[in-house]
Amino acid sequence: MDNPGRPLADEVLAYLVEHPQAQDTLEGIAEWWLLEQRIRDAVADVEAALSELVTKGFLVARQCADGQTYYGLNRDKEREVRRHLRNAQAAHEVKPGLSNPQN
Repeated sequence: MDNPGRPLADEVLAYLVEHPQAQDTLEGIAEWWLLEQRIRDAVADVEAALSELVTKGFLVARQCADGQTYYGLNRDKEREVRRHLRNAQAAHEVKPGLSNPQN
């Protein structure tokens, strides 16, 4: 499963630019290099999603003494969160033009 925003060949090149001395086998590249790139991309995506959810008030963020930020459900908005999830689920189930798969 390659990153839809970046061709696989570009992911390999990006890794090599960051690690110019790197060399590996086909399996090593697939398992380690590309995994590292995807984790980095996923962390950025999760960070953006968390920021959006905090902005909407669905999550609360608290900074702890260890310097880490911990995220959790804003219990005051739990009803609104449940409504949001039901609406999102319904929107995914009914896609325009795909409601009758026999067409």
